[in-house]
Amino acid sequence: MIHHSSESVGIIVPPSNPTLEIEIKSLLGDSPYLYTSRLPVFPNSDLSQRNTGYLANYLDTARRFGSLPLSAMIVGLTGSNYADGPDADRARCDAIAEELNAPFTTCSLAILDLLKSFGFSRLHLELPYPDWLIREAKKYWQRAGIEVVAANSILDALGASDAYTIDSHQLDQYLSSLTLHAGAPILLSGTGMRTTGALEDLVDRLQTPLLSSNLAAAHWLLKHCDSDQCNGSVLFKKLIEKLKKFSTSSDWSQVDAFFNPY
Repeated sequence: MIHHSSESVGIIVPPSNPTLEIEIKSLLGDSPYLYTSRLPVFPNSDLSQRNTGYLANYLDTARRFGSLPLSAMIVGLTGSNYADGPDADRARCDAIAEELNAPFTTCSLAILDLLKSFGFSRLHLELPYPDWLIREAKKYWQRAGIEVVAANSILDALGASDAYTIDSHQLDQYLSSLTLHAGAPILLSGTGMRTTGALEDLVDRLQTPLLSSNLAAAHWLLKHCDSDQCNGSVLFKKLIEKLKKFSTSSDWSQVDAFFNPY
């Protein structure tokens, strides 16, 4: 077994996702160490078929971490988990965690846990998905007891082919043009979409909470680390503190647009 002076965490990544490790590391900071295991490739399959195939490979992909002493593992996926709903998602993760004897979850559950920890009960979805998957996402959050006030396709809005082709500048401009809904954070869900740049730019000037799949994943991983060195990067702290500020304010228009304790 390999021993490190700092804790280590694992993230399971779709095979062609170019974004997830980079963004998670930028949010975790120097600690913990981050290790990756990639899901298998399914040639000649469409998105629906890949999502189903990924579900069946969560455990085998996690086992490829071998004897690495990981404090927690997370699947960097949301879309695969939507059709089954949050209860089945959690039951699957609990079974895998028991098999591995380590905390294990998905990004969809990490988002749900983050929403509940801050007391948010409404959600504005902005997703880089086709319409059928957006409908599944909306049902997932509704089944979790979250009111969905909007569910939009970023692909349609930007004329993009997939999440990987959307850059931070495009996302920044798009988010700045949205109609905001009272009490509803904006969720950028899709781990392959580059979100940290837009979040960093907009956190001080958009009067609504902003969160992403990758922010929720980093939050969950850090929560399962015991070391006091594992408290996130400066950007992570800023984004989480802003979420806390919104969650404790009854009037979001009064939240300081330039709140920045760092």
